[in-house]
Amino acid sequence: MRLDQQPSTPWVESDQVEAYLDAVGADAAQRRFVTDLHRDGVAVIDLGPEGRALCDEVTAQTARFFTLGVRRVQDAWRRSPAARALSNLPVIDNMLTLAYGRRPFAFQTLNFVIGSEQSAHADAVHFHCEPQRFMCGVWFALEDVAADAGPLFYHLGSHKRPVLGMREAGVVGRAPEDQDYETFYVPAFARTLAVPRTLAMLKKGQALVWTANVAHGGSRIVRQGATRRSMVTHYYFENCLYYTPMRSEPERGRYDLRLPANLKTGLWVWPRREGRRAPLPLRTVKSALMQAVRRSVHIT
Repeated sequence: MRLDQQPSTPWVESDQVEAYLDAVGADAAQRRFVTDLHRDGVAVIDLGPEGRALCDEVTAQTARFFTLGVRRVQDAWRRSPAARALSNLPVIDNMLTLAYGRRPFAFQTLNFVIGSEQSAHADAVHFHCEPQRFMCGVWFALEDVAADAGPLFYHLGSHKRPVLGMREAGVVGRAPEDQDYETFYVPAFARTLAVPRTLAMLKKGQALVWTANVAHGGSRIVRQGATRRSMVTHYYFENCLYYTPMRSEPERGRYDLRLPANLKTGLWVWPRREGRRAPLPLRTVKSALMQAVRRSVHIT
Protein backbone atom coordinates (compact mmCIF):
# COMPACT_ATOMS: atom_id res chain seq x y z
CA MET A 1 0.00 0.00 0.00
CA ARG A 2 1.53 3.27 -1.16
CA LEU A 3 0.02 6.32 0.54
CA ASP A 4 2.54 8.65 -1.11
CA GLN A 5 1.03 7.99 -4.56
CA GLN A 6 -2.43 8.59 -5.98
CA PRO A 7 -4.34 5.29 -6.14
CA SER A 8 -5.44 3.90 -9.51
CA THR A 9 -8.64 2.66 -7.84
CA PRO A 10 -10.54 4.80 -5.31
CA TRP A 11 -9.79 3.56 -1.80
CA VAL A 12 -13.50 3.37 -1.13
CA GLU A 13 -13.83 0.89 -4.02
CA SER A 14 -10.81 -1.15 -2.91
CA ASP A 15 -10.68 -4.38 -0.89
CA GLN A 16 -7.88 -2.73 1.11
CA VAL A 17 -10.13 -0.04 2.54
CA GLU A 18 -9.91 -1.20 6.16
CA ALA A 19 -6.11 -1.38 6.08
CA TYR A 20 -6.07 2.05 4.44
CA LEU A 21 -8.23 3.59 7.18
CA ASP A 22 -5.91 2.09 9.80
CA ALA A 23 -2.84 3.43 7.98
CA VAL A 24 -4.16 7.02 7.82
CA GLY A 25 -5.47 6.98 11.40
CA ALA A 26 -9.07 7.74 10.45
CA ASP A 27 -11.28 8.85 13.36
CA ALA A 28 -14.67 7.28 14.14
CA ALA A 29 -16.72 9.63 11.94
CA GLN A 30 -14.33 9.29 9.00
CA ARG A 31 -14.23 5.51 9.35
CA ARG A 32 -18.03 5.28 9.48
CA PHE A 33 -18.43 7.43 6.37
CA VAL A 34 -15.88 5.54 4.27
CA THR A 35 -17.06 2.13 5.50
CA ASP A 36 -20.70 2.96 4.69
CA LEU A 37 -19.72 4.22 1.25
CA HIS A 38 -17.62 1.11 0.59
CA ARG A 39 -20.35 -1.31 1.72
CA ASP A 40 -23.50 0.41 0.48
CA GLY A 41 -22.39 2.82 -2.23
CA VAL A 42 -24.00 5.66 -0.26
CA ALA A 43 -23.19 7.53 2.95
CA VAL A 44 -24.64 10.53 4.78
CA ILE A 45 -22.77 13.64 5.94
CA ASP A 46 -24.22 16.14 8.39
CA LEU A 47 -23.24 19.61 7.19
CA GLY A 48 -23.63 21.34 10.54
CA PRO A 49 -24.92 24.89 11.20
CA GLU A 50 -22.96 26.42 8.30
CA GLY A 51 -24.40 23.90 5.87
CA ARG A 52 -27.97 24.38 7.09
CA ALA A 53 -27.66 28.15 6.73
CA LEU A 54 -26.34 27.73 3.19
CA CYS A 55 -29.30 25.49 2.35
CA ASP A 56 -31.64 28.38 3.14
CA GLU A 57 -29.51 30.76 1.08
CA VAL A 58 -29.50 28.40 -1.91
CA THR A 59 -33.29 28.11 -1.74
CA ALA A 60 -33.68 31.90 -1.66
CA GLN A 61 -31.14 32.60 -4.41
CA THR A 62 -32.49 29.98 -6.85
CA ALA A 63 -36.24 30.49 -6.32
CA ARG A 64 -36.54 32.91 -9.26
CA PHE A 65 -35.08 30.35 -11.68
CA PHE A 66 -38.08 28.04 -11.28
CA THR A 67 -40.49 29.70 -13.66
CA LEU A 68 -43.61 27.89 -14.83
CA GLY A 69 -42.77 24.39 -16.05
CA VAL A 70 -39.11 24.41 -14.94
CA ARG A 71 -38.33 21.35 -12.79
CA ARG A 72 -34.55 21.30 -12.95
CA VAL A 73 -31.98 24.09 -13.10
CA GLN A 74 -28.48 23.21 -14.25
CA ASP A 75 -25.38 25.02 -13.05
CA ALA A 76 -27.15 27.54 -10.85
CA TRP A 77 -23.79 27.91 -9.10
CA ARG A 78 -22.85 30.42 -11.80
CA ARG A 79 -25.43 32.86 -10.42
CA SER A 80 -25.86 31.57 -6.86
CA PRO A 81 -22.87 32.15 -4.55
CA ALA A 82 -24.56 29.96 -1.94
CA ALA A 83 -24.84 26.99 -4.34
CA ARG A 84 -21.16 27.35 -5.08
CA ALA A 85 -20.26 27.61 -1.38
CA LEU A 86 -22.43 24.63 -0.41
CA SER A 87 -20.74 22.46 -3.05
CA ASN A 88 -17.32 23.44 -1.72
CA LEU A 89 -17.87 23.00 2.00
CA PRO A 90 -14.64 21.79 3.65
CA VAL A 91 -16.39 18.79 5.23
CA ILE A 92 -17.36 17.54 1.75
CA ASP A 93 -13.88 18.15 0.35
CA ASN A 94 -12.18 16.44 3.29
CA MET A 95 -14.43 13.37 3.34
CA LEU A 96 -14.21 12.81 -0.41
CA THR A 97 -10.42 13.24 -0.38
CA LEU A 98 -10.16 10.64 2.36
CA ALA A 99 -12.52 8.18 0.64
CA TYR A 100 -10.98 8.42 -2.84
CA GLY A 101 -7.32 9.21 -2.22
CA ARG A 102 -7.39 12.09 -4.72
CA ARG A 103 -8.62 15.68 -4.39
CA PRO A 104 -12.17 16.21 -5.66
CA PHE A 105 -13.54 19.15 -7.58
CA ALA A 106 -17.21 19.96 -8.11
CA PHE A 107 -18.01 20.38 -11.81
CA GLN A 108 -21.80 20.64 -12.06
CA THR A 109 -24.88 21.48 -10.00
CA LEU A 110 -28.53 20.55 -10.53
CA ASN A 111 -31.23 22.24 -8.47
CA PHE A 112 -34.74 20.94 -7.91
CA VAL A 113 -37.83 22.35 -6.24
CA ILE A 114 -39.89 19.17 -6.68
CA GLY A 115 -38.90 15.52 -7.02
CA SER A 116 -37.27 14.43 -10.28
CA GLU A 117 -39.20 11.12 -10.63
CA GLN A 118 -36.18 9.98 -12.63
CA SER A 119 -35.78 6.34 -13.64
CA ALA A 120 -33.15 4.23 -11.88
CA HIS A 121 -29.69 4.79 -13.33
CA ALA A 122 -26.04 5.08 -12.40
CA ASP A 123 -24.11 8.28 -13.04
CA ALA A 124 -21.36 6.28 -14.72
CA VAL A 125 -23.42 6.27 -17.93
CA HIS A 126 -23.57 10.08 -17.97
CA PHE A 127 -20.11 11.07 -16.69
CA HIS A 128 -17.14 8.82 -16.24
CA CYS A 129 -13.37 8.84 -16.27
CA GLU A 130 -10.15 6.88 -16.55
CA PRO A 131 -9.07 5.53 -14.14
CA GLN A 132 -12.63 4.40 -13.55
CA ARG A 133 -14.96 5.36 -10.71
CA PHE A 134 -13.23 8.61 -9.71
CA MET A 135 -16.59 10.39 -9.83
CA CYS A 136 -19.39 10.74 -7.32
CA GLY A 137 -22.60 12.64 -6.65
CA VAL A 138 -23.71 14.50 -3.54
CA TRP A 139 -27.41 15.15 -2.92
CA PHE A 140 -28.03 18.10 -0.59
CA ALA A 141 -31.37 18.24 1.22
CA LEU A 142 -32.40 21.92 1.20
CA GLU A 143 -35.49 21.06 3.26
CA ASP A 144 -36.72 18.06 5.25
CA VAL A 145 -37.78 15.30 2.85
CA ALA A 146 -41.39 14.06 3.09
CA ALA A 147 -42.25 10.47 2.11
CA ASP A 148 -45.00 11.61 -0.28
CA ALA A 149 -42.85 14.26 -2.03
CA GLY A 150 -40.96 11.91 -4.35
CA PRO A 151 -37.84 11.17 -2.29
CA LEU A 152 -34.56 10.16 -3.86
CA PHE A 153 -34.17 6.39 -3.85
CA TYR A 154 -31.10 4.18 -4.10
CA HIS A 155 -30.25 0.47 -4.15
CA LEU A 156 -27.83 -0.53 -1.43
CA GLY A 157 -24.71 -2.30 -2.65
CA SER A 158 -25.59 -1.83 -6.32
CA HIS A 159 -22.26 -0.09 -6.98
CA LYS A 160 -20.47 -3.43 -6.75
CA ARG A 161 -21.95 -4.62 -10.05
CA PRO A 162 -20.07 -4.08 -13.32
CA VAL A 163 -20.68 -0.69 -14.92
CA LEU A 164 -23.51 -0.94 -17.47
CA GLY A 165 -22.56 1.00 -20.57
CA MET A 166 -24.49 1.56 -23.77
CA ARG A 167 -22.82 -1.42 -25.42
CA GLU A 168 -23.87 -3.73 -22.57
CA ALA A 169 -27.37 -2.25 -22.80
CA GLY A 170 -27.64 -3.35 -26.44
CA VAL A 171 -26.18 -0.56 -28.57
CA VAL A 172 -23.73 -2.55 -30.67
CA GLY A 173 -21.94 -1.82 -33.93
CA ARG A 174 -22.46 1.95 -33.86
CA ALA A 175 -21.94 4.99 -31.70
CA PRO A 176 -24.67 5.59 -29.09
CA GLU A 177 -27.28 8.29 -29.74
CA ASP A 178 -29.24 10.37 -27.23
CA GLN A 179 -32.49 8.45 -27.75
CA ASP A 180 -30.74 5.18 -26.94
CA TYR A 181 -30.79 6.13 -23.26
CA GLU A 182 -34.55 5.60 -22.85
CA THR A 183 -34.81 2.87 -25.50
CA PHE A 184 -31.90 0.67 -24.41
CA TYR A 185 -30.30 1.82 -21.17
CA VAL A 186 -33.26 2.41 -18.84
CA PRO A 187 -34.93 -1.02 -19.36
CA ALA A 188 -31.59 -2.87 -19.38
CA PHE A 189 -30.52 -1.16 -16.16
CA ALA A 190 -33.84 -1.97 -14.46
CA ARG A 191 -33.26 -5.67 -15.18
CA THR A 192 -30.01 -5.59 -13.20
CA LEU A 193 -31.64 -4.43 -9.94
CA ALA A 194 -32.11 -7.32 -7.53
CA VAL A 195 -32.26 -5.59 -4.13
CA PRO A 196 -35.20 -3.42 -2.97
CA ARG A 197 -34.78 0.31 -3.13
CA THR A 198 -34.28 2.54 -0.10
CA LEU A 199 -35.74 6.03 0.27
CA ALA A 200 -33.42 8.87 1.28
CA MET A 201 -35.39 10.48 4.11
CA LEU A 202 -32.90 13.24 4.82
CA LYS A 203 -33.27 16.34 6.96
CA LYS A 204 -32.31 19.83 5.85
CA GLY A 205 -28.55 20.19 6.10
CA GLN A 206 -27.76 16.55 5.43
CA ALA A 207 -26.02 15.33 2.29
CA LEU A 208 -26.09 11.90 0.71
CA VAL A 209 -22.94 10.88 -1.15
CA TRP A 210 -23.20 8.15 -3.80
CA THR A 211 -20.51 6.42 -5.81
CA ALA A 212 -20.33 6.51 -9.60
CA ASN A 213 -22.04 3.14 -10.14
CA VAL A 214 -24.73 3.10 -7.46
CA ALA A 215 -28.31 2.76 -8.74
CA HIS A 216 -30.52 5.71 -7.80
CA GLY A 217 -33.42 7.81 -9.05
CA GLY A 218 -36.50 9.76 -7.98
CA SER A 219 -39.61 8.08 -6.58
CA ARG A 220 -43.12 9.06 -7.60
CA ILE A 221 -44.62 12.27 -6.17
CA VAL A 222 -47.76 11.21 -4.30
CA ARG A 223 -48.96 14.50 -2.81
CA GLN A 224 -49.92 17.21 -5.28
CA GLY A 225 -47.98 20.41 -4.65
CA ALA A 226 -45.35 18.69 -2.50
CA THR A 227 -41.89 20.23 -2.72
CA ARG A 228 -38.54 18.46 -2.46
CA ARG A 229 -36.05 21.29 -2.60
CA SER A 230 -32.62 19.83 -3.20
CA MET A 231 -29.35 20.25 -5.02
CA VAL A 232 -27.13 17.64 -6.63
CA THR A 233 -23.47 18.39 -7.14
CA HIS A 234 -21.30 16.07 -9.22
CA TYR A 235 -17.62 15.70 -8.47
CA TYR A 236 -14.64 14.45 -10.43
CA PHE A 237 -11.18 13.87 -8.98
CA GLU A 238 -7.83 15.25 -10.05
CA ASN A 239 -5.57 13.79 -12.74
CA CYS A 240 -8.13 11.75 -14.66
CA LEU A 241 -9.41 11.50 -18.21
CA TYR A 242 -12.98 12.86 -18.12
CA TYR A 243 -15.49 11.78 -20.75
CA THR A 244 -19.17 11.33 -21.64
CA PRO A 245 -19.96 7.57 -21.87
CA MET A 246 -23.21 8.13 -23.81
CA ARG A 247 -21.14 9.37 -26.75
CA SER A 248 -18.07 7.20 -26.28
CA GLU A 249 -16.86 3.71 -27.12
CA PRO A 250 -14.17 2.98 -24.51
CA GLU A 251 -13.74 -0.58 -25.78
CA ARG A 252 -12.48 0.95 -29.04
CA GLY A 253 -10.46 3.64 -27.32
CA ARG A 254 -12.86 6.35 -28.54
CA TYR A 255 -13.70 8.94 -25.87
CA ASP A 256 -15.91 12.00 -26.10
CA LEU A 257 -13.70 13.99 -23.75
CA ARG A 258 -15.04 16.62 -21.36
CA LEU A 259 -13.50 19.88 -20.17
CA PRO A 260 -15.21 20.10 -16.78
CA ALA A 261 -15.55 23.28 -14.77
CA ASN A 262 -14.09 23.62 -11.29
CA LEU A 263 -16.70 25.31 -9.10
CA LYS A 264 -14.06 26.43 -6.61
CA THR A 265 -11.87 28.32 -9.08
CA GLY A 266 -14.41 29.04 -11.82
CA LEU A 267 -11.88 27.70 -14.34
CA TRP A 268 -11.72 24.40 -16.25
CA VAL A 269 -9.85 21.21 -15.41
CA TRP A 270 -7.98 19.74 -18.35
CA PRO A 271 -8.34 15.94 -18.70
CA ARG A 272 -5.13 14.01 -18.11
CA ARG A 273 -3.91 10.59 -19.14
CA GLU A 274 -1.08 9.15 -17.02
CA GLY A 275 -0.26 12.60 -15.68
CA ARG A 276 -0.12 14.33 -19.05
CA ARG A 277 -2.64 16.65 -20.65
CA ALA A 278 -4.80 14.81 -23.17
CA PRO A 279 -5.34 16.49 -26.55
CA LEU A 280 -8.80 18.02 -26.81
CA PRO A 281 -10.68 18.78 -30.02
CA LEU A 282 -11.25 22.49 -30.56
CA ARG A 283 -15.01 21.86 -30.60
CA THR A 284 -14.82 20.60 -26.98
CA VAL A 285 -13.10 23.78 -25.82
CA LYS A 286 -15.56 25.94 -27.75
CA SER A 287 -18.51 24.00 -26.30
CA ALA A 288 -17.26 24.51 -22.74
CA LEU A 289 -16.88 28.24 -23.35
CA MET A 290 -20.32 28.53 -24.94
CA GLN A 291 -22.00 26.65 -22.11
CA ALA A 292 -20.34 28.85 -19.52
CA VAL A 293 -21.49 32.01 -21.28
CA ARG A 294 -25.00 30.71 -21.91
CA ARG A 295 -25.58 29.50 -18.36
CA SER A 296 -24.26 32.70 -16.83
CA VAL A 297 -26.91 34.61 -18.76
CA HIS A 298 -29.85 32.23 -18.88
CA ILE A 299 -30.81 29.33 -16.67
CA THR A 300 -32.76 26.48 -18.35
